[in-house]
Amino acid sequence: MAENETDHESYALLDSGGGRVLEKLGALVSSRASHAAWWRRRLPGAEWRRAVELKRELKEPLKLRIGTLRFLLSPQGSLRALAPELEDLWEQVCAQCVAFAEQQRRPARVLNLFGGAGGFTLSAAQAGAAVAHVDASADSIKRAREHAAINTLTNRDIRWVVDDPVKFAQRERTQSTRYDLIIIDPHTPKDAKRGGFELERDLGPLLGTVSGLLSDKPVGVLLCCRQGPVSPTTLQHLMRQEFSVFGGSVESGEILLTGAEGVPSVPFGVFATWQKTA
Repeated sequence: MAENETDHESYALLDSGGGRVLEKLGALVSSRASHAAWWRRRLPGAEWRRAVELKRELKEPLKLRIGTLRFLLSPQGSLRALAPELEDLWEQVCAQCVAFAEQQRRPARVLNLFGGAGGFTLSAAQAGAAVAHVDASADSIKRAREHAAINTLTNRDIRWVVDDPVKFAQRERTQSTRYDLIIIDPHTPKDAKRGGFELERDLGPLLGTVSGLLSDKPVGVLLCCRQGPVSPTTLQHLMRQEFSVFGGSVESGEILLTGAEGVPSVPFGVFATWQKTA
């Protein structure tokens, strides 16, 4: 990332390898574990030794820019919760909402299930979409609202919902509520225990519920899985099973944390998308 006036709060992946990633967090350099980074490190050891212990170094929330979005990394929080690896998908959602508004002459209606820190919600709101952000954790909702505030999105059409995402989707279906774009990003195993969501047991039925929430002019469905050893092919089959009846196309791939040219990208999960073609 090029140096600029906001570099003091920007995020960047500096290096990866040896089971860890090296990251720039504003003026700080930090390192965290990554079980997928088996390869040799690119930077010399002296660069890695610059890394600080975040929980010891951070005394107050750190403003951090990831792509076009700004977040707060608290001393008690974790970078993992902010999910910088989703930056490319956030940009995709933003572009889809912009294109929808231009074509349909109205804002896209977006449902973000397992909303977390709010990256997808903020991206959609930046594009003028009306968003329902759902998460089982009141603390998570509070943090996401703080992120909306520092992105000057407080007055946008965002509905913040503290609820079990699966139960919320089921109720929305019985109430005939419809959405143009639906995002599903089940939390990591620690959060899954709190919410009770298990991929193998619950993902298929949830996709079946979601298929009944689509509007008559849908953008599509985006599914992210950043927990457990799940194959992109598995997600692709699940998405085709539920959405091929609507036409459109399904794609899948790895979620990658990327850096500047030459920095090895690091896999952080898999995704699949169903998009309704024009």
